Amino acid sequence: MGMKLTKIPPKGMEMASTCSIDRVLLVLEFILNNLFRNSYVHYYVGDAIKDMKFLKTFLTCARKWSLVHLYLQSDNVVKRVSLPSFLSCIEDTFHKYEDIHSLSHDEMARVFCKIEKEIISLKQEIIQIYFALATLASNRSFQSNSCMTDNELLEFIDLILQNLADLTNDDMNWKITNKWSIYAALSAQVQDLEAKLTFLKSFIPFAKMRGTADFPALLLAHFELVALTAARLSYMCSFWDDHEEIENPEFFYRSTCSFKLLSIRAVDFHVYEIYKEVLAASNSSASLHRAVMDERILNNFNDSLIGRLWELLCCSSSFVDSMKDQMRILYAGLRFLRSILREHHEMMDEQNEKIGALLGEAGIIIFAPTLSRVIEGEVSFSRSIQVLRFRGMLANTNIHIKHFKDQISGSRTIESLLNSSHSLRAPEVSQTSSRMLSKGKMPIDHEVMVGLDDEAEKVIEPLIKHFEDQLSVSSTIQSLPNSSHSLRAPEVSQTSSRMLSKGKMRDHEVMVGLDDEAEKVIERLIWGSEQVEIVPIVGMAGLGKTTLAKKVYNDTSVKCHFHIRLWCTVSQEFNKKSLLTQILCSDGKHSRMDDDLNEDDLLEKLRQRLLKNRYLVVFDDVWDIKVWNELRISFPDDKNQSRIIFTSRSSNVASQVQYGGEPHYLHPLSEKQSFELLQKKVFGEEEECPQALHGLGMEIAEKCWGLPLALVVVAGVLATIEHDILVWKKFAESFTSTMVSGTDQWKKSLELSYEHLSYHLKACLLYFAAFREDEKIGAEKLMRLWIAEGFVEIIEGKRSEDTAEEYLMDLIGRNLVMVSKSRSIGGVKTCYIHDLIFEFCKGKAKEKKFLQVLRGYDELSTFNEPPNLPRLSICSSGEDFIKSRLFCPHLGTLLFFEVTSVYDKFKLRDISFLFCIYKHLNVLNLEGINLRLKWLPAEVESLLRLRYLALRALEMQFIPPSIAKLSHLETFSLNSHQMVSLPDSIWNMKKLRHVHVTHLVIGLSSNDNGVENLSTLPNLDTLSCLRLYKEGENLLRRIPNVRRLKISDEQTGNGVLNMSRLDCLESLTWWGNYSSGSWEHVEPPFPMNLKKLCLYGLGLPCSKMSLIERLPNLEVLKLRVQSMEGQKWELMEGGFPKLRVLTLDCVKVAEWMEADPDSGDYFPCLQQLKLHDISNLKMMPACLESISTLEEIKVSSCRDGVKSLVRKIEAEQKDYGNENLKIIIID
Repeated sequence: MGMKLTKIPPKGMEMASTCSIDRVLLVLEFILNNLFRNSYVHYYVGDAIKDMKFLKTFLTCARKWSLVHLYLQSDNVVKRVSLPSFLSCIEDTFHKYEDIHSLSHDEMARVFCKIEKEIISLKQEIIQIYFALATLASNRSFQSNSCMTDNELLEFIDLILQNLADLTNDDMNWKITNKWSIYAALSAQVQDLEAKLTFLKSFIPFAKMRGTADFPALLLAHFELVALTAARLSYMCSFWDDHEEIENPEFFYRSTCSFKLLSIRAVDFHVYEIYKEVLAASNSSASLHRAVMDERILNNFNDSLIGRLWELLCCSSSFVDSMKDQMRILYAGLRFLRSILREHHEMMDEQNEKIGALLGEAGIIIFAPTLSRVIEGEVSFSRSIQVLRFRGMLANTNIHIKHFKDQISGSRTIESLLNSSHSLRAPEVSQTSSRMLSKGKMPIDHEVMVGLDDEAEKVIEPLIKHFEDQLSVSSTIQSLPNSSHSLRAPEVSQTSSRMLSKGKMRDHEVMVGLDDEAEKVIERLIWGSEQVEIVPIVGMAGLGKTTLAKKVYNDTSVKCHFHIRLWCTVSQEFNKKSLLTQILCSDGKHSRMDDDLNEDDLLEKLRQRLLKNRYLVVFDDVWDIKVWNELRISFPDDKNQSRIIFTSRSSNVASQVQYGGEPHYLHPLSEKQSFELLQKKVFGEEEECPQALHGLGMEIAEKCWGLPLALVVVAGVLATIEHDILVWKKFAESFTSTMVSGTDQWKKSLELSYEHLSYHLKACLLYFAAFREDEKIGAEKLMRLWIAEGFVEIIEGKRSEDTAEEYLMDLIGRNLVMVSKSRSIGGVKTCYIHDLIFEFCKGKAKEKKFLQVLRGYDELSTFNEPPNLPRLSICSSGEDFIKSRLFCPHLGTLLFFEVTSVYDKFKLRDISFLFCIYKHLNVLNLEGINLRLKWLPAEVESLLRLRYLALRALEMQFIPPSIAKLSHLETFSLNSHQMVSLPDSIWNMKKLRHVHVTHLVIGLSSNDNGVENLSTLPNLDTLSCLRLYKEGENLLRRIPNVRRLKISDEQTGNGVLNMSRLDCLESLTWWGNYSSGSWEHVEPPFPMNLKKLCLYGLGLPCSKMSLIERLPNLEVLKLRVQSMEGQKWELMEGGFPKLRVLTLDCVKVAEWMEADPDSGDYFPCLQQLKLHDISNLKMMPACLESISTLEEIKVSSCRDGVKSLVRKIEAEQKDYGNENLKIIIID
């Protein structure tokens, strides 16, 4: 079908000289933005846009040379080309594609194929023209003659940078995976070109700003040559995804060689002196007083210098090593200048002039051709005149930056003193009300409800200072910033500002009477109408709506009353499909839904699950009635007392819902009470708020949501600023929740808890600050990190993991850490800390110099490493991490968390720099970045202290033998979608304790002759997921003390794998591929100490189930797809003596019974029974009707006969007095 174009400009509109190409690009981009993402045409359009951009770059360049006649050579034939004619031909060729937006999708696809053929037909000639132009430019560069002006060159460079960015998109990369090593080399060269062009793009405006009115022709000609070379190489590489080129090895060889031979220096020897003169020039008066533009230009040039200096610091050469200390000082100095440039102040023009001079000095050093040769590996100096000269220049520049830094620090100190001497103090505080607040008591009838304490006053001081700074920027309301963050106090307590910004306050204050509130809600859930009813819990943010709902949701009586309980968090912006998926998965049965299911499928799936069941569904944080209107069709009313809970900040939502009952309100202070409190704290008990400020005061009070402590802190600020309507109006407009710090009382309480911890527990608690807020942290991962960090005391004869688990349980027992999910065999699976504790830990970790947390590019880019920084946690995009050019060589721990989706498009293609810089690391966790690597770089061997290494590289397949040099490595984790091969050198890593690779093969050395000569990993504790072949049992002998093991057994035809020798094994997941005949004459293959066993595809005959039933310590058994063969499973008397959890999933057993029905010696400890897709089951053990320990039976995707058997067990259990047995049946 056709597409109606409404936003394409008319053909007559004035456009650039590349008119046809520009217009076609505009049409293509419009089509792209109006297509469904999964449309097959979408991919054609994307490729066409990329190709047209490369063509546009060529035309932009070639038109500057249009008066030149070129001689092109091909196959030893030289031909003369008229450039104007060639360019006109291109325009005419693509002019006919300007109206493709009106075509159908199929017609578009055919046109895109034609466009691709047209572009390929031009390929060779354009490459030859680029080469000829570069040759001409090379000759002209020595004659001080360029074809482009500086502005035209900047436009050309911008286009090339766009092309280079397109070269690294994912679609193209996938097309050359079979040439991975060549791609990696070319990709590195592309990044080098990007850096050089970015430098030129920043240098030209910087030079003009510094007083270079007429840009030196020789320098401009050289820059033009660099840009032409880059354009030619980028155009060549744009055909990486061309099938013919992929299959032609000569192309890759030629491309690689072209980069090496033609990639010239941004500043070469013959222009270096001119370059120095430009940078040494002083500002002309005409260039001053352009603060905003100057700041941007200075920032860009400084970023280029930092990037280049960072490359130098990563180099290993005698020349660089001899000056590395001075280079680090310069690096820190440039990052300091970067932070200064981010600030806005009165002396900005004067400071920018000084910064410009300092950057000019640094640029002369950093882009010296000699240093470029060092980076390129062409030259190495040890003791020479160059070393002495550069060392002197470095030292002088560092002295000048230090002098400037001292001036800045001095002026700030004076300014701070002046401000503090004029600051108004908050009035004295009622000690009575302060004590009441600290105890969480809010006397409703008291005229002044709460008061300021000393800690609250400390919070107010920086708020006052910051607000005064805001007032000094402009005296008019019109100049106020529009940003909601324009009034921010950097020094304000991070804990309280974060908590109030989320609408949360201290639990022991706002949760008073929660038990009574819960009883009222539970009564409404369990009793009352048979009809489905919605129970809305309504109140302002921070009053405990979610906490109350969770308390009710998890109440024992509620659990027993409802067959199904589901939970979802809605929030302000919701996606219907995501919300449905969240609801369906909230029972823990499914971790995800099939992506192919659309919204209607999910609505029906939810309705079927709830149908004929008494259900409780919680909608947490509902902002709009729209969510209920869109989902209510899935909530049947079977007149069985089903209930729905809404938590909402809006009473309107509660009043509009169908089936809605009377809202259960949690009350904050009323507006009147809020304003009264604000008024008393600002003006005192005797004075009233002036009428002129009354409306603004009400507005400010309303923004505090009736939260008393927020009102007190805000009142403390208002009490110290001028009582003028313009000042108050500015405050009211700029005031946001992030200004307010309201958790100082909590800080005191947490400080007391913290000080009562042992040294080891303090470190373990503070380590939570390294993770993301609200993150559910895997307990095992956390404890391994603690061990790698050295927090866990080493006790002879005791596993460090056991000690670490005791630490975790201690922190949980102190209510500092909370359990999110428990493991089936006991212990904690995931845990987290409350937001308040998180903020406390983050602040304390920074105060103690225990850990630095950086969030986002602003913090990353201006951070300077303090001496001996032990740990750094980064939460940002991978791209920002690379751009920031962090250099912290003494760092002990680097943890990276991706702030965006884990499937973010940015892929890090080279991590060698990490291994070159951070050689002192004990812990390296890069699971937050998707590394685009097939091989782990051999440079990893330089991390000799490393104890913990975690990576996410979905395409990685090979680990180098040099990894064995990491003799201290204890944990190695790799998330890859490929089969990963570990080298046989792994057997030399005697300290290795935990290996987690999604699909793993380990090499066996050919030197191991006989069992007695086998190299072992005596300390290996966990290993997953290992694929075993014919040498499987020999490999298992090498890990004699493993406790947790996941294996995929591929040794078909070699008999059943025997693991009985693994005496320490407690948890085993075993994927097999056996037939029932494989188990004939088999000795027990399972170790006796197993506590958890999960089986897939083993084909174990029911007659051999006694091999498992005899296991004396087994607590959890999961028999999954094809793990059992046979129709009749007869339980052995006295079997499963400790089994607590039994799961039968897709097994074919029909008759499941006891050997002796009269015996009671079956399942003495069973608590949970889970049945999934057991289609043939017709008989279940009678003992299940009388087991006193049974707590829950969950049935899913089973036939009615199985459900009837379960209902019979339920009835018999009730007769035996077990009223608490929970039966969950899911269709």
